[in-house]
Amino acid sequence: MQASPEPMEAVAVPTTAPVHALTVESFWRFADQAKEATEALAAQKMALLPQLPVEALRQICTQYRFFTIDYISDLALLLAKLPFGGLRSLLGQILAEELGEGDAGKAHPVLYDRFLGSIGVAPDSLERRLPANRAILSGLTDELSARGPAFGLGLRGMGGECLCQTYLAVMFEHLQRHPYMREHADEIDWVFWTIHTGEEDIIHGELTRQAIDDYVRETPSALPELARGYERSITAWNLFWQNIFDAYAQPSKVLS
Repeated sequence: MQASPEPMEAVAVPTTAPVHALTVESFWRFADQAKEATEALAAQKMALLPQLPVEALRQICTQYRFFTIDYISDLALLLAKLPFGGLRSLLGQILAEELGEGDAGKAHPVLYDRFLGSIGVAPDSLERRLPANRAILSGLTDELSARGPAFGLGLRGMGGECLCQTYLAVMFEHLQRHPYMREHADEIDWVFWTIHTGEEDIIHGELTRQAIDDYVRETPSALPELARGYERSITAWNLFWQNIFDAYAQPSKVLS
């Protein structure tokens, strides 16, 4: 028998940077504080995973699928807005990897669908997207289209490569503790997780941060919009996951 989870205190995620007085250094301090708070918030949410019925776990994992798909399209849109240079080349390389580097069977959404299939998610469940999260993701795409490259860089460059990796690492840690995952570990296709929670994705985050740092030092006027985009990403990303847990991880669904 598994114990019911203890109530958790809310974690405050900083979502407001003093954009009119930003320097490169103060921006990174804000970004680091936001990332640390996001990691703590993710740990609160993901701690429930091992205690959920397996079907609820499958539904939560399925909902993340839609982020992986929309992220690729948005990254391509961001690339079209960026000037030629190191940042555009790096994000282009990351996009190519997400798409399988010419091999459609190695595209990351395909790898994730293989994972879902290996934990028992039925093919007809793969398009069941939460309407609230459909609105969030389509709203991000609309904002990315309407705003300039610096905003988009904060929204999908930092938001995708930095925040996403933080959540995934915490999710993977708790996912592996679920009784079903432990029992079927040898049968589960872990390739997606090996890529996105291992050294490769950590390096992506570090390289992205360095390339963004170079970009804003060359173009300091981009800092306010970069901060606004990152703030928007934090808000959207946390709401995306809150919607998922509200739908599939309510106390009534937790094993006791």
